[in-house]
Amino acid sequence: MPGQPPTRPPTQPRSRARSLRTRLFVTIMLPLIVVAGLSSVVLHWLSREMSHNLYDDTLRVVAHTVAREVVLTKGDLVTDSLLDSLVGALGDPIYYQVRADGGYFLAGHSDAPLPDNPPDMPGGVPVFFDAVYHGEPVRAVILREFISDPDFDGWTTVEVWQTVTQRQALSMRMLAQSAVVLVLLLGAAAVLIWFGIRRGLAPLTDLRAALALRGAHDLRPIRRPVPPEARPLVTTINTLFARLSAELERRNAFISNAAHQLRNPVAAIQAQAEAARDSRTPDDQAERLRDLTDTARRLSRMSRQLLRLDAANQRRLPEDTPPADLAGLASEVARRYVPAALRADIEIEYDGPQTPLFVRGDPVLIEELIDNLIDNALRYGCPPGSSLRLAVAESGGRAVLSVADEGPGIPPDAAEKVFERFVRLSHVEDGGCGLGLPIVRAIARGAGGTARVVPTPRGCTIRVALPLHGAGCAQSGRSADKAQKIRL
Repeated sequence: MPGQPPTRPPTQPRSRARSLRTRLFVTIMLPLIVVAGLSSVVLHWLSREMSHNLYDDTLRVVAHTVAREVVLTKGDLVTDSLLDSLVGALGDPIYYQVRADGGYFLAGHSDAPLPDNPPDMPGGVPVFFDAVYHGEPVRAVILREFISDPDFDGWTTVEVWQTVTQRQALSMRMLAQSAVVLVLLLGAAAVLIWFGIRRGLAPLTDLRAALALRGAHDLRPIRRPVPPEARPLVTTINTLFARLSAELERRNAFISNAAHQLRNPVAAIQAQAEAARDSRTPDDQAERLRDLTDTARRLSRMSRQLLRLDAANQRRLPEDTPPADLAGLASEVARRYVPAALRADIEIEYDGPQTPLFVRGDPVLIEELIDNLIDNALRYGCPPGSSLRLAVAESGGRAVLSVADEGPGIPPDAAEKVFERFVRLSHVEDGGCGLGLPIVRAIARGAGGTARVVPTPRGCTIRVALPLHGAGCAQSGRSADKAQKIRL
């Protein structure tokens, strides 16, 4: 109808891949069929040669017989009974000609076929050739024999020829019999091969059935015995199960911890909102609203950090990701924190190269890493009147970012715990959620680097080492002596 878009034909589903059983069967049977075809060609040639040689030998014997019969009958024709016997034995009509020494015609047919190139006629050696006689292809033999006889003393030449219908029929019968045998052999081989493939693939079928019986959360390793050829596949599946199990455990722990951490702020927001609603004085209501705003801000920050932590754990660095300038990002992020640091009477110092120092990693995530380090240091490690020092340098083929504060520091036994989710030290009274440093380590590991707490006599120093980008190695090497130290 007008105005209606043309309907598209339904998309055809993609053809299903052939089963392994079918592939093995075809792979094995195709060479057998090719070999059978080549064998039939060879057998046809052999059968034709065999019938050819058989009839030639018979034709030579007939020539000897005709010669003896003509000599014994003193030049008379071969008797009908003998000729009928020869024709009955060979199947095709037989013609002959006998000439005495000097070429004198004795008996037979006078129009005998001759070879295209008359050969030398050695005595006692038959000469075979193909010719056409009265429009039909024939096979002929010429034989010279020396006969000692009062009437026929000398070399007697006998030529016998015969049509080739029966010899061709014999070769075709032999070929047909061979073809029947080959077809039967191929059929038997196909049945046996199919049965053998089914038996050989039975362990894989049992493995498939065992996996089909498993539930959605059953990721135990496969213990079922399998053939040696299938062990790498089972090992790979078990490795995948182990990774999936670890990922599910991590996700479940993350969801459980997140739900636990979000439950208290949500309950606090609800309680503070109800308290603000029931406040009797404007001052009391304003105080409740301030508390409600602070709690909502902490909840919002916790939610953002939860999402960032999950993204940092899941994100894999693509090959075409552009490099990140660690020096430039550290300087830029530090400058953004200067106003807040000044209000808290904290001084920020930056010590790094003047030229870019490129590292492998997503620039957005590297910026998030630096932001969390500075925010964590300003919150928990920088009392009023202290300073925060950022240092970027190249060391051991890697780019190293160090953030040092002058706060109470981190005890040695908690140097690794602080990188776990929702872990907060007992002396911390700020409303943090314990996700800043886990995000830092997750981003560093995603880029192929490390993050750790460096023991220091005073304060806390967190050091992040990231692999240099290929183009950044040369640039950083040239700029090693061009570091700048500035107070922001």
